[in-house]
Amino acid sequence: MTIRWLKYTGLVVPPLAWALNTQLGQVTPYTDCQRNGLWTAISCGILLLVSVAGVMVSRALSTGTAKSERVIADAGSLIALAFVFALSLQGAATVLLDPCQR
Repeated sequence: MTIRWLKYTGLVVPPLAWALNTQLGQVTPYTDCQRNGLWTAISCGILLLVSVAGVMVSRALSTGTAKSERVIADAGSLIALAFVFALSLQGAATVLLDPCQR
């Protein structure tokens, strides 16, 4: 029974990771500018890895299930890939832009 909900991690984990990264992207550049750090890029990289792990778990556990569950898992994987792409673009922006510029 515990594995059943893991099939839907592609629908839940990447959107939450993207939302958390969006909120952290509003706060951490100030810390990066004051302390000359890379917290924004580090947090984006970690959340990107968490998001990719959610996609991989969803894809790995969707094999051999009922058709309705497989469709939901496949749709979740496609939706999750869109959020992974958005996270990768946000990560590229944190690396390319100076946090001290306004």
